[in-house]
Amino acid sequence: MAFQIVPASESLLAEIEIWLDAEEAIYRRASKEWEEADYNGDRPVRGFRCNWDSAKRGWREGRADIHVLLVEGEAIGFLDGTDILEIRPDLRGKGYGRILADFMIQSAWDEGRSVVEIEIAPASAEPFWLSMGFTLVEEREGYGGGTFAYKILPRKFELRGGEMVKYAISFFTAKARYSPEPKPFVEYAGEGVRLADGHIQLPERAFCFNPTDAQHVDYFVKIEVDGDVLHFDKAKREESELCGVLRDAGSVFYVERINPGHGNIAQ
Repeated sequence: MAFQIVPASESLLAEIEIWLDAEEAIYRRASKEWEEADYNGDRPVRGFRCNWDSAKRGWREGRADIHVLLVEGEAIGFLDGTDILEIRPDLRGKGYGRILADFMIQSAWDEGRSVVEIEIAPASAEPFWLSMGFTLVEEREGYGGGTFAYKILPRKFELRGGEMVKYAISFFTAKARYSPEPKPFVEYAGEGVRLADGHIQLPERAFCFNPTDAQHVDYFVKIEVDGDVLHFDKAKREESELCGVLRDAGSVFYVERINPGHGNIAQ
């Protein structure tokens, strides 16, 4: 299968728009027939023509990237970041969607992301994304539209030499942080290695991801070294960054190295 995935151009977008318009026309006819039949049967599935103008606008303004799948020189699919993925209707089921999805996942990895998050619509696409290793979340606070799904991109590190140090990193919601017995929604624990500069390298990335909410909340991070609490504060605070809490391209907080020289126990 000879194919290319290339950055969008005006000519390629125009080519895609032709088959998006054709798909939209079919949907509108089917939708009208469905309404006239008193909504009996399955609701017609709509393509992404309704989102196309905003996607083009974002691309033209430099706020978004669109990549196009070419097969024998024809634009047969496109990817708008992780927001929209579509294959030309007459070529679905031939493996082209998997090619674009693999490209999306690899691009997220190359950007340093910890998680790939997508919205699946229509629901008929859920089996495909499950086969790509995504996990579905049926109910997600603050999330609308289709089904939310995510795929973890684990990052592990080889530890060589140096003193082994026990660590634990936990992430909490604000509500949990101030409860009588704070319980984290995710926790990492194990042994890291102390480097020559005093930092502690972890064997894996510890990241702050809670699939049940929309991430627009204040998370707290607790960092423990050899059983002692080094830091317990909001992940977004400068003091947290000094301890080793960073934020990836998807705005997910993570820790790969602990800096024991800094710490703050917020009350």
